[in-house]
Amino acid sequence: MSESERGLHKLSCRRKWLIPTILSSIVLAVLVLSGCSQGETAPVATPSVNHGILQVHFLDVGQADSALLISPGGEAILIDGGNNDDGPKVVDYLKAQGVRELSAIVATHPHEDHIGGLDSVLQSIPTKTVYMPNAASNTRTFEDFIAAVNTSGAEKIQAKSGVNLNIPDLTGVFLAPNNSGYKELNNFSAVLKVTYGKVAFLFEGDAEDISEAEMLKNGQDLKANVLKVGHHGSNSSTTSGFLKAVAPQHAIISVGADNEYGHPTPAILDRLAKAGTNVYRTDQSGTIIVTTDGESIKINKTDSIELSDIDLHGEVVTITNRSNSEVNLSGWKLVSEVGDQTYHFPSGTTVTAGGSLKVVSGENAGAGADTLVWTQSNIWNNNGDPGALYDSQGKLVSKR
Repeated sequence: MSESERGLHKLSCRRKWLIPTILSSIVLAVLVLSGCSQGETAPVATPSVNHGILQVHFLDVGQADSALLISPGGEAILIDGGNNDDGPKVVDYLKAQGVRELSAIVATHPHEDHIGGLDSVLQSIPTKTVYMPNAASNTRTFEDFIAAVNTSGAEKIQAKSGVNLNIPDLTGVFLAPNNSGYKELNNFSAVLKVTYGKVAFLFEGDAEDISEAEMLKNGQDLKANVLKVGHHGSNSSTTSGFLKAVAPQHAIISVGADNEYGHPTPAILDRLAKAGTNVYRTDQSGTIIVTTDGESIKINKTDSIELSDIDLHGEVVTITNRSNSEVNLSGWKLVSEVGDQTYHFPSGTTVTAGGSLKVVSGENAGAGADTLVWTQSNIWNNNGDPGALYDSQGKLVSKR
């Protein structure tokens, strides 16, 4: 990203963006909608609950947004893709979860911290459909995104109030944008409600008070069990009236640690606390995974996994899951720091809720229930050898 683009991005986060009116932006807007269909607006019946699980992964992409949904039937939907530099990490994360095709990408609005990594995703993973609002930006990031969409061959559907997200097992409907003349790009955000059985998720993008007021005025059904808080917890979003209408049990804030914008603000955190909402933050907990069977909700944080013991002489590492839900270690790695040796967890490796997993090495190493073999050679230095556990995005989760 160029210095000029970084400057534009900083302005956007401070709510200084105006809708571009220069000719190049008009051309881009036309490009966005060329070949776009308007989507189905007829009501969709709520799918009956089976015994499958809906997974919603709120990726830790710093001061940016990205969420992956995996339906009970295995369909994958990506909402935003983080900043430009996050693209490869998002791709790696998707592949670690077994995603080989995306049924849909939702690009909430044309800010770099939401669409920056999507060109990498589109170039790496086949995608059927891209949903995006009728909004444009004159940045290189936006141009790269549009070029990747056009090259991918994905169907383009304009995201706006009333358009359905057509995914089996789920009911998905866009509740915003409700207008086409906003001054702030944030208010063009595609706000998506996804329901599975009795559990609903509301993804707000960066929608601000103006968009929230329109949704309230239109009498839309905003109630949801899980809210992805708008605009990283900025004062511009999550108004009292909107929060009351959503009435979430849980709120997820996608935000970077020690960011220069002061997100999430104390006022928003206080508002959520007074509403009795449980708050989870990616800057504190890393990637957050919410699972539901359509009745109950389980929330797993990557900080709930720890290296609880390393037996240097016995060549046994114990990894413990302190959370109340299963954790998938696909794409994770265990590192012996002294020997600079790395063990990559096989795809599909899980640690049960409250359970533990052992990784063994040495000549007597043998696989068993909840036991994985690293190698028949000795790994750990008996004189002292720190071990480190990294998640599928390369973030340090635990060290011992």
